[in-house]
Amino acid sequence: MAVVKFIASGCPMNNIFNYVMRDEATERKLIDGVNCMPETALEEFKFVKARFGKEDGRQYYHIIQSFSPDDDISPEEAHELGMKFAGHFEGFQAVVATHVNKAHLHNHIILNSVNMETGRKYHQSRDEMLAAKRFANDLCREYGLSVTEEKCEYGKMPKWKQQLRSMIVWALFKSPDRETFIEALERHGYSVNWTDGHKYVTFTTPEGYKCRDNKLFDDRCLKCNMDIYFAMGGCASPAADDYLDFQTPPHRRNANMTIGNQLIFMMADIFRDRRKKTKEEIEQEERARNAEAAMGLLIAAVIVAAGRYRERYLEEQEQYRRWQSWQNSGPQLMM
Repeated sequence: MAVVKFIASGCPMNNIFNYVMRDEATERKLIDGVNCMPETALEEFKFVKARFGKEDGRQYYHIIQSFSPDDDISPEEAHELGMKFAGHFEGFQAVVATHVNKAHLHNHIILNSVNMETGRKYHQSRDEMLAAKRFANDLCREYGLSVTEEKCEYGKMPKWKQQLRSMIVWALFKSPDRETFIEALERHGYSVNWTDGHKYVTFTTPEGYKCRDNKLFDDRCLKCNMDIYFAMGGCASPAADDYLDFQTPPHRRNANMTIGNQLIFMMADIFRDRRKKTKEEIEQEERARNAEAAMGLLIAAVIVAAGRYRERYLEEQEQYRRWQSWQNSGPQLMM
């Protein structure tokens, strides 16, 4: 997985090359240039700016391409990826230095702000950044590495996210507990990073795409709600259909994460057998709607209620089984 960041560097261009090529961070074999020589990059950058009369304004772009420690990648492969990534910026000069002085390998890419062929200045627009990050993900897939999640908005989810969401809901439909849910997804090539101490669940698709639960625009897929679902017994619960049939309300058009608490409130109503809310419960829900901390307390209370709900219906099932057994074994009326 390569995380790409455009850094707002305050370092003068006269100094930035010495910084990224310093001996304590990298090796000479891990330093190269695209359309320039690393040793003379400063002069070459300046020559191009002077040639097109673009010596003012932004002088360069500093891009960092960081690789996950979990990826099996050598410094040489990381450097090769960095060179290919720098080639994405056609006609621009760049110096690529691969740093090995931290736990994770990362490339520093210094990009001239002026194109050597057209004289056009590079502008760091949102679309340009997204295109660069998509290209970086394509390179990672080519090398068998994991990829970062693509930014998306409500109503504009890529196909792989739609497929992931469908698989999660299918696994919920089949699973009475979290372990079975994870196993069901893993059998189909998905991996699930679900840690109790973490706020989010991270899913990885068979193609290597990573996605947090709150980026799927479906309340049923949120970690806090799935905690409630499995606390009540998952697919074995009488309330499973209510949960799985829930329709997430529409989000605003530019929303970039799942926003909504209606499913939590609906399940809370079910666990109290839809009796009238007490004053305290009404106040707790109102506080939860307006404060994240209060919402956390409400979720914890609903999880507890889900466990009690599960105990009740299991006890009712046991009582019914005992009654059936008594009926079957009792004396038969002779006609």
